[in-house]
Amino acid sequence: GYGRQLQTAAISGAEPEGEMQLRYTERDVHLDDGEVVTLREPHYAIGAPAYGPLPEDLQTSPRVAPPMIGLGLLETLPAAALEAAADPDDADGDGISGRVNRVWDMRRGETVIGRFGWKAGEPSIEQQSLEAFAGDMGLTSNLVPGTDCTPSQACDRYPDGGTPEVSDKIARFVTFYAGSLAVPARRDMDDPRVRAGAETFNEIGCAACHTPRQQTPQDTERAALAGQTIWPYSDLLLHDMGEALADGRPEFEASGREWRTSPLWGIGLAQAVNPRAGFLHDGRARTLEEAILWHGGESDTSTAAYRALPAERRHELIRFLESL
Repeated sequence: GYGRQLQTAAISGAEPEGEMQLRYTERDVHLDDGEVVTLREPHYAIGAPAYGPLPEDLQTSPRVAPPMIGLGLLETLPAAALEAAADPDDADGDGISGRVNRVWDMRRGETVIGRFGWKAGEPSIEQQSLEAFAGDMGLTSNLVPGTDCTPSQACDRYPDGGTPEVSDKIARFVTFYAGSLAVPARRDMDDPRVRAGAETFNEIGCAACHTPRQQTPQDTERAALAGQTIWPYSDLLLHDMGEALADGRPEFEASGREWRTSPLWGIGLAQAVNPRAGFLHDGRARTLEEAILWHGGESDTSTAAYRALPAERRHELIRFLESL
C-alpha cells in the first residue's frame, strides 16, 4: 500500500505515508599511527505509518540525491567500453570484480546497461528524470504514465494536471538541461600536496574502481559532447562494498552489498555548495576521510592501506580529493 518510495509530505487533504526516523551510533576507527576517527552508523525506522502496518520483510534503502554534473558526458560512454572494463569473476586476481548492472529501458523496450543512480539502476538521463517526476512529485509522463501512489491511497480523488502531466516538450527540456550541466574546473593542480595526493590515490589502489579517465566517442548525438577526454574518476560499475555499507536491497542485478562507483569529479565542492552535505549513498560520512574509512568489501585492501599511511600522506590524499 505504500509504493516504492516513502512519501513524508502530502498535498492538502492527503496524509503523509509516514515519517523517516534516524538515529546514529558512533564507533571509533584506529589508524595505524594512533589517530582515531569517529564514524556515525545510521539506524533507520519508519514511524506513524498511515496506510496500515508495514510488512516484516520490508526493504529500505535511504538515498541522498547524487550530483547532476557531467551526466551528459557519462551517458555517451559506449556500453562496450563499460563491459570491457568489467571483471565480474576477478580474472586478473586483483580483488576487484566490477560488473555492469543490466536494467530495463522503457524507451527502447529492452534490457540495457545501467549507468545512473547509486546502483546504476537507470539507463538514461530521460528515464531517471521522468521516474523522479513520477516518484518524487506524483507527475505522469508518456514514458512513465504511473506514479508511486497505490490504488489503496485513492489519489484519483485529487485534482491532476491532465494526461500526461509532464508534456513531451517539458520532458525534452528537462532531459536536455540535466545532460548539459558542466563539470567544475579542477583547482590547485600545481599544488605539490595535490600532486602527491594523486600519486597516493593511485598507489593504494583507489583508481582501480575510481577510474580517472574516460573517452567520449566521436559519433555522439550532441556534437558538444563528442571526442572528449573526461576525468570522472569512476568506472560506472557495481562493486561489493562490504557489509557495513550494505542496504540489503537488490536493484535489477545489483545485490544488497553492491554500489556503483560514484564519480568523484566535483566532490571537493560538495560542502561549498551545501555545508550540510554528507558523503556516500545515505550521507552518513561527514568528511571525505570518513567516507574512505567506510569502504569495505572489494576496497578492503585500499582502506587498510589508507589507515597505514602517515598523517601527512593522508592529508595530501584528502587535499587531492578536495581539488576535484
